[in-house]
Amino acid sequence: MTNDIVKSIEKKEWIKRWAGSYTFISASYWGKQYKTSLERELGIGFDHSLFIHKKGAVSFYLIKSELDKFGITLAKKATENNKVAIQWCSDLKNNADMITKIMKKFQGKIPSKTEYQEFLVAFDRHLPLHNAIKKTVDYLSIEVLKKLLPYFKDARLYTEDVYSDTESFFRSITRKIAEKEKYNSDYLTCLTQLEFENYLQTKKLPNEKILQIRFESSILYFENDKEYIETGKHTENIEEVIFSKSIQGKKEITGVSAYKGMAIGVARIIPDPHQIGIFNEGDILITGMTRPEFLPIMKKASAVVTDAGGILCHAAISARELKIPCVVGTQLASSIFHDGDKIKVDANTGIISLA
Repeated sequence: MTNDIVKSIEKKEWIKRWAGSYTFISASYWGKQYKTSLERELGIGFDHSLFIHKKGAVSFYLIKSELDKFGITLAKKATENNKVAIQWCSDLKNNADMITKIMKKFQGKIPSKTEYQEFLVAFDRHLPLHNAIKKTVDYLSIEVLKKLLPYFKDARLYTEDVYSDTESFFRSITRKIAEKEKYNSDYLTCLTQLEFENYLQTKKLPNEKILQIRFESSILYFENDKEYIETGKHTENIEEVIFSKSIQGKKEITGVSAYKGMAIGVARIIPDPHQIGIFNEGDILITGMTRPEFLPIMKKASAVVTDAGGILCHAAISARELKIPCVVGTQLASSIFHDGDKIKVDANTGIISLA
């Protein structure tokens, strides 16, 4: 990646879509899929996508204008023909069943390149169908949303575990490879798609030091499905650079109210549900986004705040079930507030501030 590419990243208007404990391997696949797979399945994709990786956690960004274009285009299709959207939901559920079935076959082993191709077909189709319902829902009119939301919610809940399961799938394979090749298994999660598939065929790996550097801090940037990788200290503060103007002097932020209510409590910034640290009953959870693994923490929280997400995200659905105040899509909560801050979450207005 050249300095020109880094400058290009910094100039664009990015919007955070999700963050969490994901592998560099998955990001390498998803970056290409956001262009080619979405265009193949839905007729429209994204020309740019950005993944920021730090020690096993990934933050994902899209360009706002491209996201709006994507959402508006699919919302129009769904509005003109509700059956198209309902079919997306059905196809997503069927594809999720297929992925789960295939992964069970390879449990505890390193698949051959031929066996792995079977998984890739279903894996490649999941992201377009998932995005068809998750991103479209935020662009539908209230009237159409009322008709389609039950289908979208059902498909979203039915397939909720797929991304967690595919992450476990990749991590289980890298652990097996690590045992065989005497590599650090965490570092092996930082293979690219090409390197990962090459190992399945040739049993050859990049130098472990390269993977270690990627694990510490790295950027995966995609422009028209071309992959650029950057590592090193200058990648560590890329998110601060992207949001520097937005963050400066901010003590209050606004997001989308997912479940109304109000809470005052101690902020706990938790990017990884497997590394919780301190979280007391009544604390306020702030994270990039939630997944099923966050549920034990959410049940203790007095409120939930996320950087990313819309009305069909995991945090929104779970908060409605748990009946706790929730604000999603703040973009900046985990950057502005600090662990231990006393904050006020007003989910009636979507405003979060220092208490």
